[in-house]
Amino acid sequence: MLLILFQLNAESSNEELLDGNTYYGKGELQAAKAAYMRCLDAEPGRADCATNLASVLLDLGNVKRAEELYRDVLATDSTNGHAAFNLALMLQDRKTDEATHEAAELYQVALAQDSSRWDAWANLASALKELRVQPLRAIHAFQRSIILIEKAQEQQQEAMGVDELDIYLADLYYGYGTSLADLSASQCH
Repeated sequence: MLLILFQLNAESSNEELLDGNTYYGKGELQAAKAAYMRCLDAEPGRADCATNLASVLLDLGNVKRAEELYRDVLATDSTNGHAAFNLALMLQDRKTDEATHEAAELYQVALAQDSSRWDAWANLASALKELRVQPLRAIHAFQRSIILIEKAQEQQQEAMGVDELDIYLADLYYGYGTSLADLSASQCH
């Protein structure tokens, strides 16, 4: 009986997650919020529902509760790349050294889960550049993000003939170039 209830709850939470994703994709934030909350009611502690709910709450302006949810997910699973990346974005926006340092650590968690995320490499590079503590790591992160975007552009051009990543690439090349220019002679050896 307990197994049947668990299966029903899992099926219900899957449906609610999909509903929430559909509503979120349409910009129907209140409906998405309700669906993600039902998902968590059916399966408390489900990380993808909690992470998506946090993203909706952030879009609705409830920054404090969104941060709490991201941190709750990471307290349960410190390797959750989605929660780590989203929390890092929030923290980096605060523009304090402490928050940017934590953001840099969280981008590394996201990259440990998926090293092909150009956005995590780009944001890690940006955070490290802002902190001015590990310039060579920042340069490496800029390089990785540029390489990944260029690969994505090649695939995108083959598939669609459209190049939507140019603005990111331009910003990354700029950050890469200014990071190189900031190196001292002793750091280049």
